[in-house]
Amino acid sequence: MIFAWFSIMACTTTYAWDKVGYINLQRLVNESKMGKLAKSNIEKLRKEKQAEIDRQQKKIQELDAIIKKNGDLMGALNKAEKTEELQRLYKNFKRMVADAKEELANEDGKLVATILEQADGVLKQVAKNKKYSIILKDPDAIGYLDPKVDITDAVILEFNKLVK
Repeated sequence: MIFAWFSIMACTTTYAWDKVGYINLQRLVNESKMGKLAKSNIEKLRKEKQAEIDRQQKKIQELDAIIKKNGDLMGALNKAEKTEELQRLYKNFKRMVADAKEELANEDGKLVATILEQADGVLKQVAKNKKYSIILKDPDAIGYLDPKVDITDAVILEFNKLVK
């Protein structure tokens, strides 16, 4: 009986010394130097894609205006050709928009994965230095976390030292 009590106390004592920490991965991506640089590159790509989309949309609007304005004056064959061209441009436009969204999402995913992969070593080092036994990465896994266990600031600080 006494042995069982000491065993339980030993286990309880061991767990009492364990520290649990949490890192907010979204903050790591948004606030770290590497994350900000990656977001800047994504924004640049987004602007390039948007400019391309805007040019294509302008072509569609111009052709549509020509058809509406001069449709009655065009021959039936010419009007049919212009209408077919308009439909082709619009179809290509929709494909271009979908492709641009997909490309941006893929690039964003790759950059986030790269950041998280590179930050993993820093995370482990911070956890080891601060003597954490467990670091949680998924905020949905736990119902409540005390803000005192958030080590995001420490990880960002160390991670930023890697980026020149």
